[in-house]
Amino acid sequence: MTTAAAWTPDVAPQLHSGQGSDEGEPSARKLVLTPASEIKIKPVRWLWDTTPEGASPTSHGRLPLNSLGIAAGGPGLGKSQFAVWMTARITTGSLPGELYGKPRGVIYAATEDSWSYTIAPRLVAAGADMQRVFRVDVMDDEELHARLTLPKDISLMGKAAEEYSVALLVADPLLSMIDSTINDYRAAEVRSALEPLVAAADRYSFTILGLAHFTKAGGADPLARVAGSGAFGQLIRSLIAFAKQEDEEGNDEFVMSLEKNNLGRLGLPSYSYAIQPATVETDDGPSYVSRFVLGPESSTSVREVMRAEGQPDDRDTVGEASVWLKDLLNDLGGSEQMKEIKKLGRGAGFSESAIDRAKRKLGLKSKQQGFGKEKAAHWFLPEAWAEGGTDA
Repeated sequence: MTTAAAWTPDVAPQLHSGQGSDEGEPSARKLVLTPASEIKIKPVRWLWDTTPEGASPTSHGRLPLNSLGIAAGGPGLGKSQFAVWMTARITTGSLPGELYGKPRGVIYAATEDSWSYTIAPRLVAAGADMQRVFRVDVMDDEELHARLTLPKDISLMGKAAEEYSVALLVADPLLSMIDSTINDYRAAEVRSALEPLVAAADRYSFTILGLAHFTKAGGADPLARVAGSGAFGQLIRSLIAFAKQEDEEGNDEFVMSLEKNNLGRLGLPSYSYAIQPATVETDDGPSYVSRFVLGPESSTSVREVMRAEGQPDDRDTVGEASVWLKDLLNDLGGSEQMKEIKKLGRGAGFSESAIDRAKRKLGLKSKQQGFGKEKAAHWFLPEAWAEGGTDA
């Protein structure tokens, strides 16, 4: 069998375009073609990597180095507190990933919160190295109230990041830093602002964490819910999404999941988290703020929470699940372990979200029973709860 010979040019070919001069000289614009064989392949390096012991190295990378990632969610879900949490760990070298044990600087660009009343005390509460966190201000002789603007200030930002050994730029929120003349719902205009920023991050070796809000439109797809043009979804390499649901006892449970991961694996475990109150002492008295606390892994994703929220009027499904659930508990004497209920419910064709909504509709009570490994949540019909003499 005859094998085609490989083409090995001595010099990468150059393709000229446009009309030349009268003497037939080509224009200055040209294309340079580089064989893929000459491109050095590199592994992805991760700013935040939660790979557990025993798993393949970097298999649980969540935020790649020198790229653009977004943390998005509805109001009041702790996105800013998460950014402060990440800032604290980067400045102290305690974030699992490429920079673990290597403290670096963070530029924190915020337009909505006060540094004195909110951001600085949150940083203290999170344990940040305050010498490594930098507020960014713009001085412009021709503009009295200048502010950081993309793409105008990208070159200055890159040079500052290099000078101060900055590993992360927090943009809180990202949309507010885009030039006001740019329509943030037009993909081409957004790309013109963000593509140079992404290039600068790669050139000057820093990662961007942009904070964004969710819109009401977009259904159960977190990426489609990010406010602004669809260009955001195309340019970002990582989307960390935030949501809130009720746990089996009716308490608020915060969930954080990785909903886009262009350079790594999808389907990584979600995390539960809490927003806890914190007190920071100042020269003028205490400052009361809140802080992000990362919890254990969660079996629920933000996408699943959105899917459940997007079906509030699915009365037939909830009604059928309610009848099934009430009959089941009556047959079992009024109560059963939550885990077993959901297992039986799946077998009956109901989703976990439908069963959870049926629980709320029926007014079921929940209580932890047992000890140690046997401890588990049990659901009770209201009458069984009352007969047992258990406090609500």
